[in-house]
Amino acid sequence: MLTFTNAKTGKTVSREEAKDEEFIYEGKPLLVETDLEGVITYANRRFVEVSGYEKDELIGSPHCVHMHPDMPQAIFKDACEKTSEGKTWSGYICNISKEGIGYWTELTVQPKRGENDEVIGFMATRRAPDHAELEKVMEEYDALRASGNANARSQYCGEVFIGRGACQF
Repeated sequence: MLTFTNAKTGKTVSREEAKDEEFIYEGKPLLVETDLEGVITYANRRFVEVSGYEKDELIGSPHCVHMHPDMPQAIFKDACEKTSEGKTWSGYICNISKEGIGYWTELTVQPKRGENDEVIGFMATRRAPDHAELEKVMEEYDALRASGNANARSQYCGEVFIGRGACQF
């Protein structure tokens, strides 16, 4: 059992260890927003349902609460580097539910910008992945994990350009 501290409530949020069980998400987009420190500030109903957490457990918790431990760390490093530079990042991700079950999605993370174009947080949108490509992604991620190279790049994820002001608030 892993535990995280909810910054909003001060309570601990627990998650089961990863099980040898996963599925491919099929459905409408899952949305999560975070502040600049990666603390969840919003989660839509679909994300709450798929993640297995109650909404009040998610809001205030660190975004890593749903990061699957078997994902290559290079993928998360790449995503963090791009988004911290104010860029939009997209790729395939296996998240983990409260029950320890993995689920694959295609993720896009983009900065939320304020009135003066400053980054004020991030919005992550998860969609059903392309089944034809996902098998190749899983094979590549296995190879990345086996290499242990924290700076490795995947051909299935990275920076994307969706236009200036695409996520202004």
